[in-house]
Amino acid sequence: MSTQYLKRFFKPKSVALFGVTPEPDSMGRVVLKNLVEGGYSYPIYRVGEHPEHFDGVKSVASLDELEQMPDLAVICSEADKIPAQIEALGQRKVKAALVLGTRLGQSEYADRFAFNRALRDAAHPYGIRILGPEGMGLLVPAMKLNASYAHQNIRKGNVAYVGQSGILGTAMIDWANGQGIGFSNFLTLGGGVDVDLASVIDYLATDPYTSSLLIQVDSITNAPHFISALRAAARNKLVLVLKSNLSLLGYADRKKLLPPGVDTFDEVYDSILTSCGAVRVDSSDELFDALETLTTIKPLYGERLALISNGMGPSAMAVERLVDKGGVKLAQLQPETVEALAELTGNEQASQNPVDLNADASPEVYQKAVEILSKAKGVDALLVLHAPTQMAPSAATAEAVISAAKRTRRNVLTSWMGRQSAIEARNLFNDAKIPTYITPEKAADAFMHMVRHRRNQTMLKETPTPVSLQLEEAKLNKAKQMVEQAMENGRDYLRHEEVTDVLELYGFECASSFYADSVAEAIKIARKLEAPIAIKTLHKDNCYPFCYDDENAQRWRDLALDLTNPAELEHHVGELSRRIDDRFGEQEYRGFAIQRMKRGYQSLQVCTGITRDPVFGPMVFFGIGGYSHDVRADRQLMMPPLNKSLAKAMIRRSRFYPILKQNSINFEQHLDSLCQVLVRLSEMVIDLPHLRTLEIHPLLVNSNGLLVVDASIGLGQPVKTAITPYPEQLETTIQLRSGREVLVRPIRGEDEPRHLEFFQRLSPESIRLRYFYSRGEPNHDELANWTQIDYDREMAFIATAPRLDGKPGNETLGVVRTTTDADNVSAEFAVVLLDELQGEGLGKLLMQKMIDYCRERGTLEIMGTTMTSNLGMQKLAKKLGFENSYNAEEEAIEMKMMLNEPTEEWQRTRLAH
Repeated sequence: MSTQYLKRFFKPKSVALFGVTPEPDSMGRVVLKNLVEGGYSYPIYRVGEHPEHFDGVKSVASLDELEQMPDLAVICSEADKIPAQIEALGQRKVKAALVLGTRLGQSEYADRFAFNRALRDAAHPYGIRILGPEGMGLLVPAMKLNASYAHQNIRKGNVAYVGQSGILGTAMIDWANGQGIGFSNFLTLGGGVDVDLASVIDYLATDPYTSSLLIQVDSITNAPHFISALRAAARNKLVLVLKSNLSLLGYADRKKLLPPGVDTFDEVYDSILTSCGAVRVDSSDELFDALETLTTIKPLYGERLALISNGMGPSAMAVERLVDKGGVKLAQLQPETVEALAELTGNEQASQNPVDLNADASPEVYQKAVEILSKAKGVDALLVLHAPTQMAPSAATAEAVISAAKRTRRNVLTSWMGRQSAIEARNLFNDAKIPTYITPEKAADAFMHMVRHRRNQTMLKETPTPVSLQLEEAKLNKAKQMVEQAMENGRDYLRHEEVTDVLELYGFECASSFYADSVAEAIKIARKLEAPIAIKTLHKDNCYPFCYDDENAQRWRDLALDLTNPAELEHHVGELSRRIDDRFGEQEYRGFAIQRMKRGYQSLQVCTGITRDPVFGPMVFFGIGGYSHDVRADRQLMMPPLNKSLAKAMIRRSRFYPILKQNSINFEQHLDSLCQVLVRLSEMVIDLPHLRTLEIHPLLVNSNGLLVVDASIGLGQPVKTAITPYPEQLETTIQLRSGREVLVRPIRGEDEPRHLEFFQRLSPESIRLRYFYSRGEPNHDELANWTQIDYDREMAFIATAPRLDGKPGNETLGVVRTTTDADNVSAEFAVVLLDELQGEGLGKLLMQKMIDYCRERGTLEIMGTTMTSNLGMQKLAKKLGFENSYNAEEEAIEMKMMLNEPTEEWQRTRLAH
């Protein structure tokens, strides 16, 4: 989707309306009225059959009668007419059409899918983009644009709202106006026939007037685009998402849309949104509260919350909700703070956090308490609670709190309980831009939105620990061959012994298993093993992952455990055989697996593996092992690729984490080993795209390490991960003029420490030429953005080689990076080398590597800008084939090179501008 053309939706310099009829309450008349009364100052045209003047806007019969073609067409016509109108607009080079709610009614289209297909077919030849149908419309206060059927206009603000439900959008407008809250942009997508949610997120993420995004989503189609857009937006802006959970569907229908082994959509979307750095809200009620939070919050520097109330009841309600929502540690008040509060309240016990000011607390006491805590060490935010009393009138107390809150940089949240006497106080807080909530629980939820956002950002930007788990080529080829052979033989699963072989190739330690085709052979093998013995029957129903998740599946029917003598062996193996004979035929029966049981060593059980979501593709899961009920209740999910930091965050979310922490005598070692397991699973997803599902259960964790006791693998059609993994195939080795061998490869998050060292070795002049000014050392957030990149959107190649100073490890010698626009039209490059590498030919090699990469991925143009004094860069660019030109406005040299010829009209238009 071309985000460049979205400017024609959000910043049109003229609008034409179709389908305006004389009826005052028709959609066309409502939209026209909203445009005119909203104050839109650019030309408005009406195109249609009715020549009358409506709302002061003249009508023309056809597009050819217009003085100029509009930037934006807003269509409210009957369904049968719309495709032809789209085609006519496209023929006249109109590039944006907003199609509002349409009723198919008696139209020629059998269903919504047929109608949408007709719209796409009409638009595609001309490159015209369509927003809708079925959306509520688009409102942009900065343009005074209200191209919607909303019953009210919106105020100007700094939060952008984008949703898929038009009706929920109108409710949001009504609520926001009642609270005095405004928006930078407001739109609903409806059917999303062309302009999709991800493209709009991309556009709003770069909008300087938008500080936060509020997203309401019903369904997602293009998962990679959505995830990429959401990750990019959440890196720089607070993003909250309301996702419906399709609860109207029956259980069987939901199961078809869920990943195998996962019971609820919540598990999937909580994982996806957390991985992207966004914060999920669970209800429309919470969405409204989140909007209030977004418009008033200050940066949150920590999670240590102090509570103030005129009674312990409200504080207890808030604290209980904080614990339920994932918990924050209440601020530990310093002795000097406790002393100051004790002097204020006359009660040292009541001066601990939460602070109880007592029922007779006056407005002055509230104000003084806020002033003390807002300056206290170890306090990052305040939650002020109030229940009305005769001694503490709601409005007067609110005014006192506002006076103190305006003088602090810390966030102050409030909850004035009650209704009749609290309404005036809440209005005062709204006017003062201080977040206020009806109940303590809602205030706690709002604080947790801020906390989760901060935690997600910390997790995403945490510097990954280097881990080398790359599989040897011979082992990788063997694993691929086993998978391919099974599929060639018509199997969509691996046999038990094949699963063990694949896992061992990837470095998993697996329990030794022996296999038998008959009862006699199973008994013979078991007698040779040291007791106790475990025997499992193998058949068509238990060769797939998650086969025991079904309530009707009973694990005990396939197992015989703790067998210690020959009599027990013969009895239980015979019993297993009879059960199999009763349930399966010979073609469905596959024999026995025999193991020596692993007891003792303080073993803990884990269930982990891989599943595949119908929309988001492969996902790694982790959780507690044991009984099926416990396992299904603790399946934490995350999209690959994983590094150790993400793996550790995933483990910490699980119920297994506190159990491991409490029971492991080698906690850090076990935690590190489990992280490596998850990273290995992530590598398996990327290496073996046919691998559909994998369940390791149980994985034993004990004093001897980790041991796979049982596992199964299901196969399917190959799919790609939603997040592009590290492109290992782009690694190349080059030789400098001095003969030094250098590895040129894509940058990784693990490179952050070496990248900082690289920056520190650059001369002030190199920094000035690269950044156009003399800048200081980058902080962690900047380094994380430079090294933890989205390979779909940008690329950075670094030159790295073993250090020459005798210290272990490698050093970074140079870097070239490009950022490519969402349309893959233009990539902007920057390159910088260590000063001592000048003259070694490294700059040319890095630039050529990037040029070849951009050309291969279909980018049309590569460009860069350098200072007029940077003659070396200008000379290198000419040698590589760039065209250099002087930009008088920027007082800089622009360097451009065509890589591929445009194939569509909109691409040619983009290049021309």
